[in-house]
Parts: sequence; C-alpha cells; structure tokens
Amino acid sequence: MKLSVKLVAQNNEFIANCPELDISCYGADRGEAIRRIHNVLFFYIQSAKELGLEIESFDSISIEGEQKSIVDEDGFLPAIPNVH
Repeated sequence: MKLSVKLVAQNNEFIANCPELDISCYGADRGEAIRRIHNVLFFYIQSAKELGLEIESFDSISIEGEQKSIVDEDGFLPAIPNVH
C-alpha cells in the first residue's frame, strides 16, 4: 500500500492528513505535523501487529507528492529524522 500525506496550513498551524487511513494530526509547523503523523502511523502499525491483526504492508509514503521511502521491507516506519 502506498500512503500519502497532505499538508494544509490553517491559521497558525499545519494539518497533516493521511487519507488512506483517515488519520490527521496537527503541528505548529510543517515538520512537527509530519513528525506527529509519522508517530501515529508507527503506532497504528505496531498496535495492529501486537494485536495479531494482518495489515497490508506499506511500500512508501508520499508527502505532498514527494516520494519518501521511509518504510522498511516489513512495512514498518523507522524513526524519522527532524523535518523542517
């Protein structure tokens, strides 16, 4: 599965939305919004695996159309570096 993240500036914050999983997060800046949605996606994957649920592995994630290969071969999201 390919995930995408769309960023929207609203008032004094950024909203990061992953439409494939219907997940949204916000942050004071673009980097914070991306880090937060990354953490939620990581939690989603870890929780599903811990509960024994089968989930489709994630191939890649696209942030505002820019392809990022931040998932490993098992569909996990490794730690993300600071994004500015």
